[in-house]
Amino acid sequence: MTPGYLKHPLRSALAVLLAIATIPLVNLAGGGLAAILALPPGGDARLGYDLSWVVLAGIAGSALAVAVATVAKTAHAWGVFVLYLAVDLYVTAAAWEDFPRWFTLACLLTLPVQVWLGWWLVVGRKRGVGAEK
Repeated sequence: MTPGYLKHPLRSALAVLLAIATIPLVNLAGGGLAAILALPPGGDARLGYDLSWVVLAGIAGSALAVAVATVAKTAHAWGVFVLYLAVDLYVTAAAWEDFPRWFTLACLLTLPVQVWLGWWLVVGRKRGVGAEK
């Protein structure tokens, strides 16, 4: 049994690790589904499909991090946002010449929506209309 003073830091670390691990797992699921559906590789249509899985991965990762955290759920969402932003900026700079501009910019610019939606699915809906009752 974990002592009480270690519960929150361990859950916070677990939340961040799960958020990091979720991104490639969800993207792999999307790639596997593309293979099952026999989608042709390359082209704008396939990049659009891949972009949808990138967005779903971001939403899933942030939602999981917020759900696992025992305290400061919004702070965890901000932490995941900063972490994702750092990685996203690095990948955007590294892959700038490898992908069309619309794809790399969409990956970067949809990031706030991904994290907000992940947070909202776990915390925000509960704060909505009728939550005061």
